[in-house]
Amino acid sequence: MSAKKSVLIFIQNGLGGAERVQIEIAKMLLDDGWDVEFCTISFGGENRINKFYPSKVRQSEIIAKSQIGLLKNIYFKIKETRPNVVFASAMHLNQRILMLSPFFRGIRFVVRNENYLYTIPSLKRLTLALVYKKADVVISQTEEMEDELVSIGIKKNKIHTIYNPIDECTIRKKAGESSPFPIDDKVRYVAVGRFAYQKGFDILIDAYALVSKKIPNSELFLIGDTSHDNGRVFGLLKQMVEEYRLSEKVFFTGFKENPYPYVRNCTVFVLSSRYEGLPNALIEALFLGRPCAAISCIPIISRIISDGENGYLASPENSYELADAMLKASNLTEIKNTYKPGAKEEFVSLFNGMLE
Repeated sequence: MSAKKSVLIFIQNGLGGAERVQIEIAKMLLDDGWDVEFCTISFGGENRINKFYPSKVRQSEIIAKSQIGLLKNIYFKIKETRPNVVFASAMHLNQRILMLSPFFRGIRFVVRNENYLYTIPSLKRLTLALVYKKADVVISQTEEMEDELVSIGIKKNKIHTIYNPIDECTIRKKAGESSPFPIDDKVRYVAVGRFAYQKGFDILIDAYALVSKKIPNSELFLIGDTSHDNGRVFGLLKQMVEEYRLSEKVFFTGFKENPYPYVRNCTVFVLSSRYEGLPNALIEALFLGRPCAAISCIPIISRIISDGENGYLASPENSYELADAMLKASNLTEIKNTYKPGAKEEFVSLFNGMLE
């Protein structure tokens, strides 16, 4: 890279919140005159993420066949590219990249912590505590996440807490496509996420079994990649639906490149997660004006969702409370969105500060 302001972004091959935030930050940097390259780390499966890259970025790919091979390829990619800044946003990639940082004087390393440390094994937590000290900046998503990072020994002046941004123009455009639902009086609940234990879709199906008795003309749509963990969670959920005799009311749509028409046109958006970093799907649903029923698995959710104003909250792992929240939220029409996304100026200022 010959540009005066260049960033090499290591991004995993997936379409979770961490990846979408990295892409949005890249758009901000491009607008500020940065030269951007995405290096996709592929762990197998179809490469879906590169379809969402901005047109003006460079692209490369590393196929992870072994741990040693992955480290070696990341090292040579940084050496070949020689950017001003290296940026990553997944803990397992952050760990590997920061292990290599001492070999690259003059290159700044920025990592974004995409999840809470208590969600990972203690040995990995210890490893992150050691390598995060090598970062020039650690981006935290919430104040509580910042406290966690400080508790493992990361200096407070290295941590920048910036809430996740929202790509408002893209979401509005995509949400404006035709509704997947017919015009009728049905109450439709929608949840979006990969089919992983973390997302708590089993809790949601338990809750919906109660809701469907109260609202017989309701439906539940689960949108996301069903192949995660070799389809184990998907298999469990299908079995639950059959046992509850809800096969005609619960729909698994599979992965959707554009889930926003489902969210925009649903009655209630549901977040049933056991843990999150900062749930993009929830804040995007609020942006689209949808009432939400959410499990308050992390503190910020209770600051984003206010009972009776834009949705209702439920306690972690509590399907009864989630069912109650879903029922109440279906009666909301107009909502107030209290989430304030991270501003372009905050991210651009942070990266420009790496050049000083």
